[in-house]
Amino acid sequence: MSTLVTSLESQLAREMGDTDTNNLYYSSDQLFSALNDAILDFSEDAVSQEYTILGSGDAAYFSPDPTAEDQRLIVLYAALCLTDGEIQKASRTAYSHSNPAGRTSLEKIPEMLMRQAERIEAKIADALDSRSRVLVEEELDEAGVELKGKPTEAAEGLGITTIEKTV
Repeated sequence: MSTLVTSLESQLAREMGDTDTNNLYYSSDQLFSALNDAILDFSEDAVSQEYTILGSGDAAYFSPDPTAEDQRLIVLYAALCLTDGEIQKASRTAYSHSNPAGRTSLEKIPEMLMRQAERIEAKIADALDSRSRVLVEEELDEAGVELKGKPTEAAEGLGITTIEKTV
């Protein structure tokens, strides 16, 4: 069964902190657009699989069907797309205004959003590393290669693992 693009919208809204159903910040169209944009970035970074979106509107679905891990990555890439857009909007309206009632400052918002983007990028990097590790282990299993022994220290402090092929 194919995964509908709209099925990831609620996960994306939660990732962005948009959970107040009485007052949603992002529209369904914005979430859909971010997921669509995320596919390009994700497919570029995840060299083992390339995804596309087929169909349109509520019937749009991913091809091929993404795994749960890949769905999480697509949501994270979409969150990064939305956050980048928020950074651009906040940068255009960042100002500080003093008046008799006090001071209003919106100068820190772009910086705080950039920190959020860095946190999302770190989540993406962790998920991609985990995904790569699983893919390498699966490939080694298929080839009959087994990792043996404890890593030893190299001259520069990097671990060395002995790889032995079993029959």
